[in-house]
Amino acid sequence: MKNSKINKIIDLYKKIQNIPYCFSLPKGPEYLIKKKKGVCSEKHLFLAKKFKKLGIPVKFLLVKFDWRKSPVPKEIINKRRKFFDWHLALKIKPENKWIYLDATWDSKLKKTKLPVVENWDGKSDTELAVKAINIIEFPFSMYGFLKTLSKKRKNKEIEFQKAFNKWLEEKRV
Repeated sequence: MKNSKINKIIDLYKKIQNIPYCFSLPKGPEYLIKKKKGVCSEKHLFLAKKFKKLGIPVKFLLVKFDWRKSPVPKEIINKRRKFFDWHLALKIKPENKWIYLDATWDSKLKKTKLPVVENWDGKSDTELAVKAINIIEFPFSMYGFLKTLSKKRKNKEIEFQKAFNKWLEEKRV
């Protein structure tokens, strides 16, 4: 029974991980599959709801990070006005311990130095998509608040986002 649950977790993770990461106007997790692209918040809000339906305990991780500590080319990062940003990931409890789960970077980005997760076993931590400065945990009960916050996100860094999306597309080829 446990193996089928782990297999469902892995399959769902892979499905969402392989949706290309792309900055766009946020519509919410329910549009992720329809758009066939999305950001970390849409991916992880979607996964959280699906995991919860499978009876898997879920927590949200709000991760503060510095874009300058990422492998993104400096000429792209320098288009930002602010270098510090927030990333959404998950913590789940598939068996008897809590683990980090991050499905941000799609597998076609292996050519970059972004931490693309491969061959995840469904039982151990995935690497976080960013280098954490600080991590704040939220219970699943904050789903509605985090969903609303995600939808209100504006494209304030439009030049950065366009350049970043273009760089990702070039790396996927």
